[in-house]
Parts: sequence; C-alpha cells; structure tokens
Amino acid sequence: MRVLFTIFPASAHLYPAIPLAWALRSAGHEVVVACPDGVVDRKVVDAITAAGLTALPLGGREELTASLAPLLAAAGPDRPTLALDPDDPDAWRTARAVLGRMLHAYYPPETAEGGRRPVLDALVEFAAAWRPDLVLWDPLAPTGAVAARTCGAAHARLLFGSDNVGLIRARTREELADPASGLTEDPWTPWLRPVLERYGLDFTEETLTGQWTLDLTPPRMRTTPLDLTYVPVRRVPYGGAAALPDWLRARPERPRAVLTLGVSRRLLAGRHSGFPMREFFASVSGLDLELVATLNSEQLEAAGPLPGNVRALPYLPLDQVLPTSSAIIHHGGGGTFAAAVAFTVPQLVVPLPMWDEAVTARYVARRGAGLVADPAQVDADSLQKDLLRLIEEPSFRLGARALHDDMLAAPAPADVVPVLERLTAEHRG
Repeated sequence: MRVLFTIFPASAHLYPAIPLAWALRSAGHEVVVACPDGVVDRKVVDAITAAGLTALPLGGREELTASLAPLLAAAGPDRPTLALDPDDPDAWRTARAVLGRMLHAYYPPETAEGGRRPVLDALVEFAAAWRPDLVLWDPLAPTGAVAARTCGAAHARLLFGSDNVGLIRARTREELADPASGLTEDPWTPWLRPVLERYGLDFTEETLTGQWTLDLTPPRMRTTPLDLTYVPVRRVPYGGAAALPDWLRARPERPRAVLTLGVSRRLLAGRHSGFPMREFFASVSGLDLELVATLNSEQLEAAGPLPGNVRALPYLPLDQVLPTSSAIIHHGGGGTFAAAVAFTVPQLVVPLPMWDEAVTARYVARRGAGLVADPAQVDADSLQKDLLRLIEEPSFRLGARALHDDMLAAPAPADVVPVLERLTAEHRG
C-alpha cells in the first residue's frame, strides 16, 4: 500500500515517525513524508531525505511563517505554550487558544492568493495524483485529514507525545454540551468548516482526531482516558545520523553525564530556558566526571568559559553517547526521554513547558528512574547534588530498567504494520 505521512515542520515531530516509516518500507510499502519547508526548522526536509525517505516539500514559507510569527516571536518564559499542567485544571483552555491559532495558520483567509491555501492545496493535489491508501498525520499538521478525505484514503493521527489535542477536544465537547458553560459555538469549526466545504466535505470529529490514533507514549504515562481508538506503538528513539566521534569509540575512564535542552527549545525559546548554565558548569568543574553538553553558539555564549571536564558540541545523536553515560539532565522532551529510556539511563528532568514535559517528569520520578527539578526554582547547587545522586545511587538505575520494561510492553513498529494494513482495509473509502 501507499502511505503518506504529514509532519509539522520540526525535527521533534519528524523523528518519532521515522522508525514507523522504516518499518512500512521494510514491509514493502511505499512511503512519502510531506512537510512544509522553510518554516520553524528550515532543515527538516533535509532530515527526511537523510533518513533515507522520500520527502514532499509543500512550500509554505511565506504563508505559515507569517501566520505563526506571533507565536514563534514570543520567546521567553512567558511564551504561550501547548503544555497541559497536571496541577492547573484550566490549562487546557489556554492551550486551546494557542492551538487554535496554530491550526488556523494552515488555513489563511479566502482572500489569500485568490482563495488558495498553498500548503493544503499542494498536499491535496499530490494525494489526488499519488492516491495513498493511508495518511498518517501529525496532530499539528491537520491538513493530512483533509487530504485523506478528498482522495478516500484511510487516515490516522501519529502522536509525538501525550494526546493534548484529543484532551482539549474532549473538554471542548463537554463544554458545548453543558448549557452552564456559556460556550455556544465550537471555537474551531467556524474557520475549519469553510475549508472542508471548499473540497465538498462536511465536518466530522475525525477531521480533528482521526479514524484512529497511533500512540507512542508508554501506557503507564497516559493520565486521562479518552473515548478514542488508540493503537500503541513502541517509541524507537532516532536523533539523526552522524559519524561516530573518536572519543566515543571506547568507554569513558570516569562517569559520563549528558546535558541537553532540546533542539525545539533552541528554536522557540532561544536562551530563555531558565537553566543556570554558567553557574552549573562552575559547580561541576571540580567533580570527577565528564559532562557532555549539546549547546549552540547562543547557549555557549551564555555559559561563558567551560571547565576542563565539560565537552560542548552543537549536536550529537543521543544514541551515540547514552550507551556510555551514567546520567542525563534534560528538559523533558519526548525524544530525549525516549532515548534515555532505551539505554536505561537515570534522568534529571527540568521540565520546560511546551507540550507534556511536566507529565514526563512525573512519570520518570514515579517509576524511580530519576529526579525532577522545579524550573521556577532551579539552582546550580541542587542540580549538582541531584546529578551525583543519579550517578552514585543504584536505585535510579533499577528505576531506569523499569521504564525500559514499560517501553518494551508496547509493540515494535514492525509489529504494528499488520495492524495498519488491516485498519486501512477497513477504513479506506
């Protein structure tokens, strides 16, 4: 069968999909990965082809950059996010407003380019010509559902983290059904319905939540059951391809730790991470350990001169360094978390809110696989003490093995391919 992936233009959204795309290719299916190009992460199309997959650039630099600019420009600790805080029962309403603006960015007004919507139209036109059997779409790339419906393909969401979109949609439907809520009109369908009507389609919930959903989160990490069909898939960490450096070809002579704040964090928040970089490096300078830090030029500038036991690189695939590491400090991103789990590395999570970082941090702590630092109160001394605990106390390594067992409980991508074949046959128009 032919399978079309549609991805939000960022590596954090692409990388979780790649192992499943490989599994489909290995089973003999044709795969194309579609993505807007020149928006958010301008190297994402190159990353698709670097993974050995066929890329379909959809354009959109002018269209989406202009639409997303207010969100992307609001870097810093007060930047609006799509994070759902477990301690804030109303956080989903704030996230709904942000999500609505992001999704609306794909559907500019009818006056734009004579009514054309370049990203969506390019995808629909390709789908009409290529005729995919299945479209797997990113929750932040809802054009996939529209394209699938125009050509009769089966379609499903491929989650990159917790199902925030599904939860927001469920809460919205509850509000609409409750006269006391004061919500009388669906906040999303007024702009989505004209798009569908343009292609002769009506609005259905599947336009926002898919015919089913591929879920990469560990079952124990899921917090809120939703009335949707989920297909569990094991998240296989992928962080890009690179030559193995000389210094990673042998085990380290002293404990090695890793510090990373994530690629998406660099793109969207700049140096406003809240992490005390300079002070933390000073605090570990006298310790008998090696710290490998992935830092771009802006972060390096904020860090100042580096101690002799700190090795800084712009980027390094985590699957190269984690097999020889004793601990990792990170921001709670899904890809970093999955890599740490795969290599049973204890984690110190400083959850920097973008999507589900706080949920990830709590899951790590609950399973005894690491510690959590409050980003609002983080300081270098406490980070240093927590790092030493992760390295020295065996219980954290045992907890990391428990997380690994959780991961192995979900079927591998190759084992999910027959499920996708069956569901596609059932749902294809």
